[in-house]
Amino acid sequence: MENTSLLGDVLNDITTSSSTDDGYFRYLAYIRDYALKVTYITIGTVGIIDNLFVIIVFALFIKITDKVRRIFQTTAAAIPG
Repeated sequence: MENTSLLGDVLNDITTSSSTDDGYFRYLAYIRDYALKVTYITIGTVGIIDNLFVIIVFALFIKITDKVRRIFQTTAAAIPG
């Protein structure tokens, strides 16, 4: 007869949680939420910096292209032909 109550005790232990576990899980959930927030902010910041870098490189490319075109036009005009 002792074995029949054993199954009920095991089920009660599995399905119920104590108040100390709730605080622990809330603390872990807070840490997880904070870590996700830091990760998202980091990824967003890297993305913005990367986009700014691409814009700067594109602007510099346009400036260099204009300089090369001017040099090419002056040397092409100087060559008799």
